[in-house]
Parts: sequence; structure tokens; C-alpha cells
Amino acid sequence: MKEARIFILLGKKLSNEATDNELAELGQLLQDESVQPYLLEMVQEIWQKKAKVNEKELDEKWERTVQRFQTEPENGEAVPLFRPKTKKMFFFRAMVAACVAGLVLLSVWLLYASDKQKLSAVVVAQSRDSVTVALKGERKKIMLPDSTEVHLNSGSSLVYNKDFGNKNREVWLKGEAFFEVTKDASHPFLVNTKRMMVKVLGTVFNVKAYNTKEDIETTVVEGKVEVSLKEDDEKKVILLPNEKISLRNNSTIKEDGYAHTPITITPLNYEVQAVKPDKKETNMPEEAVWVKEKVVFTQEPLEIVALKMERWYNVHIHFKNEKMKDILMTGDFDNVSLDEAMHVLQIMVGFEYDINGNDVFIR
Repeated sequence: MKEARIFILLGKKLSNEATDNELAELGQLLQDESVQPYLLEMVQEIWQKKAKVNEKELDEKWERTVQRFQTEPENGEAVPLFRPKTKKMFFFRAMVAACVAGLVLLSVWLLYASDKQKLSAVVVAQSRDSVTVALKGERKKIMLPDSTEVHLNSGSSLVYNKDFGNKNREVWLKGEAFFEVTKDASHPFLVNTKRMMVKVLGTVFNVKAYNTKEDIETTVVEGKVEVSLKEDDEKKVILLPNEKISLRNNSTIKEDGYAHTPITITPLNYEVQAVKPDKKETNMPEEAVWVKEKVVFTQEPLEIVALKMERWYNVHIHFKNEKMKDILMTGDFDNVSLDEAMHVLQIMVGFEYDINGNDVFIR
């Protein structure tokens, strides 16, 4: 199983126990697109916070260990069966082994825990050195080396190479992010998603590219962007302020537990639309107001609204009646709790619901 092997190799790498062949194997596994994003940041954080050695306790453990491995020869004098070079080396290697085993067990447990939504979206490769992850239920703000500011929405990851800014400024996005790009005409800024690439010189825009039923979108707030559709290399679309391109997400990945089955991509289907900024409050199109901690939906099916809420509140919403998924909804939530948001939807639609931990049941 790839996931278990990755965690074992990660543990060896962090403890400096990995061979060259194992490091090469780890790099190859992490570059494999079929491997889903993981908990590398969490593993590293746990490793960095491991306990310091208590010298007195170390001495006591050493003596107990030596006594445990002694034999009693005929002359009555106890002799150790083995003599490690130093007690510190012995216990250091023992602690390393224990830490590695603990990390692997923790990682595998987290991977298969019932609350699988806590998994980070992490992509790691040798040429991609910086990874930032926003778990479900959180948003993050990032400052790139060129002073570009990026807001990362829930359930998203952003990656950029160690050579960022040398020839161009290129990032890889899974999920959703709001970019305020520093102007630099000699170094284009490129945002790669699975199905489109956005090229700018310096502007403000939002990109949404989740692996769900939601449309893949790029919305311009300021400046101008060029969008290339990866299913048709010759198809390039120029967007101006308050315009967006929506690409039907026909390549949605169906998730069944941890088995990910790609659905066949149908012919390219997209449209360019004008959007209206909210003049009264945020002065932004609704596609970008999540940066202001708002969830907005206009004539969207309840199923799509539920997807947004799942990421925003880190929950899983279950529908007892599948027909309810198609009900069109218009509204917004501004800094409210999950229960308050569900109560608003209840008034609008007329359903009943229960909240049980991280599970919400609509009936």
C-alpha cells in the first residue's frame, strides 16, 4: 500500500536512517499523482517537538538495560552480553526507532481515521520546495518571496519551486486562493491548476479549482489575466476586471472512502461572465468575498452550498433525501456558527437537521 510505504520512508528520512535508494523511492512516490495529499507538515511538526533527553533518567535506563542483558559465568561475576560504543548512542538510536515507529503509527491512524476530512492537501516533490496547506475549517495568508500576497481557502494547498522568481513566478494550486500579485513585467506570475493556467504580470484575482462538482473559476478583481485551458492549448481567454471564466468540472474525482476514480472528461464546456462587486460591504465580487470571512451563494443547488459549508466548518453533510440537493439557494453567512448557518437554511428550505460532532444530517 503506497500510503503506508510513504510514511515509513518519511520516518526514516526524518531520523536520517534512509538509504539513497529509499530517498529516491520516496521522491518517486510523492511525485506520483495517484497519491493523495498528506500530513507531511504535521509529521515534521511532531518530530520537531520531540522531548529532550533527561541525562539522569538516561543514566538510570542505561544501568537497567545493561543489567537486563547480563549473564552469570561460573566465577560469579556478571558479564554484559554486548557493549554498545556509548550509552548515549544506544539510547539515541532506540529513541529514533521509537519516534519513527510512533510517527508511522500516528500517520496511518490519521489516514484511516473516521474523520478523514482532517487530512492535509500536501504535494511534495524534489523540485517543489514550499508547500502551504489550509485544512478544512481554516483559512491561511501567505507572503511569497516576491511579496505577492495569497489567501488560501479551506481545503486547499499551494506549492512553489525553490527557483521561484528566477525565470518566472510559478505556483501550483489545489482548491481556492485569492492572489494580490506584485507587479513584475519581466517575470510573469503563473497559477497552475489541473485544468487551467492563469498568467498575469501584476493584478488581483481569485482562482477556484476544487475536485468537486463545483465549477472551476477564475475571477478578476483588478488588472488583467490570461487564462489557458489545458484541454485545448490554443484556447486562451483574456479577462478584465469584474469578469470571470467558469469551466464545468467534468473531470470531477469521485471519492469512495480513499479510492479515487476519475470520471471521463466530456468536451470542453466553459463560459465568460460579467460579475458585480458588492458596493455596500466588501466591494468585491461574491466569488472572492470568502477573503472577508463570508460564505455567499446565488441560485446555487443546496448540494453545492453544502460542499462550501463542509470546507468552511470542517464537517460532513449527509442528505437523507437526495432530491433536496437540487433546491436552488440564495443567501450568505457572515461570521456565524455552524448551528446558526444550518438554522438559516432550515428556515429557507423547511428541512430538519441534526448535528452530531462533525456530521450534519439533513432530513
